[in-house]
Amino acid sequence: MNWQSLTLQLNHLTQRLPQRLLSRVLSVVLILLLGWLLARLTWQLLPQPAAEPWQAGSERITTTARSGTDLQRLLSFSLFGKASEQAEVRPEPVVTEAPKTRLNVKLTGLVSGRDPNLGSAVIESRGSELAYKVGEQIEGTNANLYQVFNDRVLLQVAGRFETLMLDGIEFTRIAEANVGLGRSDQDDEPQMISPQAEAPSLDQAEFAAQREAILAEPTRFFDFIRVTPHQPDGQLRGFRLMPGRDPGLFQRLGFRPNDLAVEINGIPLTDLQQANQVLGQLREASDASVRIERDGELIDIQFNLSQ
Repeated sequence: MNWQSLTLQLNHLTQRLPQRLLSRVLSVVLILLLGWLLARLTWQLLPQPAAEPWQAGSERITTTARSGTDLQRLLSFSLFGKASEQAEVRPEPVVTEAPKTRLNVKLTGLVSGRDPNLGSAVIESRGSELAYKVGEQIEGTNANLYQVFNDRVLLQVAGRFETLMLDGIEFTRIAEANVGLGRSDQDDEPQMISPQAEAPSLDQAEFAAQREAILAEPTRFFDFIRVTPHQPDGQLRGFRLMPGRDPGLFQRLGFRPNDLAVEINGIPLTDLQQANQVLGQLREASDASVRIERDGELIDIQFNLSQ
């Protein structure tokens, strides 16, 4: 089969097709296509209406307001009861009886104020002396420091109260010794203990006897003079001095209750570790130079127990 015969067959088939019908179909298709193009062009030429800005529906606002109303009604039901207008203040228990503690601890120093809840104490436990504030637990025991007075502290041990006397002072019933227990004062600045009466002066014989006792056993020096770290703002400023067993010796050496020792032998007492070393050396020394602050003034005190 060649191209010439194929061409003749195609011409023959074309002549047999209904030419009239095909022309009508093509005319309808062209008319429809032309109408669609004209409609699209018309819509593009017409001006677009401006879109209105979106606004929150009033239905949502109404729902929110209704929810707020329901919440107010729910709160008015007092599901958890009505709170009292003024909180109930429970009075602090007043201790009227506290037996002498049986704990193996020793009270070697304290800072007491008008409010027994604001004091601090130096307590020896297991061979080490540490300063404690009210509420802190005594190392090596299950006791907490509860209150501080001028000659004793109260310890709270397993829900009961016990008395720890200042070393060298005999135990007396708390009801007799601390009639004003539980009194409160807003004076935040604690005051050191002071003797109940003017410290008696020592004669030469008594002073010599105590001097010999200290020279024979230097560690007894702190039985007569007690020191307590002074940290008003959390930083060591020095050590408060107060009389020990014998206020007369304390006065004879030139000290007064509430003196603040700021230097010993020229070494500032502002670093706790260094201060502990100096105090440890002072236990073995027979003489020393102590700079104290008294009523805003600096005073140097020299004492020599060997003479």
